[in-house]
Amino acid sequence: MLAGLAAGMTIGFLLPAAAPWLEPIGVLWFNALRMVVIPIVAAQLILGINSKMTERDVGTLGAKVFAWMVGLLLFCGTMTAFTTSFLFQFAPAGAPSGLKPPAPIAANFGDWFAALLPSNLFQAAAEGKLIQLIFASILFGFAVRRLADDRRAAVLTVIEATNEAMLTIIRWALVIAPLGIGAMGCGLAVKLGKTAVGAFAFYIVAFSAAVAFNVIFIYILVATRVKLWPWAKAIVPAQALAFGSLSSLGTLPLMIDIARDKLKLPEPAVRFSLPLAVTLFRYSTPAAQVGGAIFIAHLYNIPITPMHIASLIPVSALLSLSAPGIPSSGLLVALPAFQQLGLPPEGLALLLAADAIPDMFKTSVNVTAHFAVATITSSVHSKVGGSAV
Repeated sequence: MLAGLAAGMTIGFLLPAAAPWLEPIGVLWFNALRMVVIPIVAAQLILGINSKMTERDVGTLGAKVFAWMVGLLLFCGTMTAFTTSFLFQFAPAGAPSGLKPPAPIAANFGDWFAALLPSNLFQAAAEGKLIQLIFASILFGFAVRRLADDRRAAVLTVIEATNEAMLTIIRWALVIAPLGIGAMGCGLAVKLGKTAVGAFAFYIVAFSAAVAFNVIFIYILVATRVKLWPWAKAIVPAQALAFGSLSSLGTLPLMIDIARDKLKLPEPAVRFSLPLAVTLFRYSTPAAQVGGAIFIAHLYNIPITPMHIASLIPVSALLSLSAPGIPSSGLLVALPAFQQLGLPPEGLALLLAADAIPDMFKTSVNVTAHFAVATITSSVHSKVGGSAV
């Protein structure tokens, strides 16, 4: 994707007349992604609510793990908002884009609360009102759980098949991503000129700094529960594998071995907390979504208020729990939220291309957070700290 963006921007610089011909190809590719994101988010939430991991038998440990995951996701989004809002002041910005600013957020709590569920589900989907769709999907998911077993299985079979079909479309789109992103990059170069190149480089550096800040917090948090150095040393092999493979799920077998043999975590943490975290918890996703939105708004001179950013933080936390296990999934599921903020499609293509570099660091950070949650929620902290030497 990065090579496609570079090629497209080069064409835009050298042959700007080609942009009107190439840009529609990029928009068509991008629309293929956008049309399947909402069905995927809804399906992932419904299937997650109806999975075995959410049954009552998980008890206190399940509630504790989930609470820590949500809390850390909200923290990551909040700290990224502060960090990137400051750093991106120094990033190159283009001329005013002329795009409309996003609609104001309801300041009245009653209006905001009443709007949590859509009056028209299809209209909400068309307008990209993601928080309404998330709550509607959660409500539907719990309703499905109340069905008789045979009817529940029938509904979930359809939803699971739909989810797999939508993921197949995304995989097809990712195969031709260099072409689509290159076509959009051509238009980006014509509109923003060399500003886009400088902004692209700045984003990678600034975003990496924001992610580094968030992972430092994870280490500080772990240090309040166990001896930090033995813990940090023990998880290095898993971090390295995640860095190279770009897959926290593919790293899970090694993580289980480390948790059991080196960290000496109790079996409930090894067999339940760690797999649950790997399945649902993507600590770096709010950083990518919130930081990406702030960057694109700055690049295109689109005014977004602190209220817009504040509303994006809980949405990014929920979206991270529903992101499918595919590359750059955190950005893909955030497309409707970006659309609601009035961010242009070519800007999002830039983020997808830029993600090729930070994604290695994000996967490693996610694995670190998975270990942290399993460690923190373990009931035998002294055993963990003393045995991870």
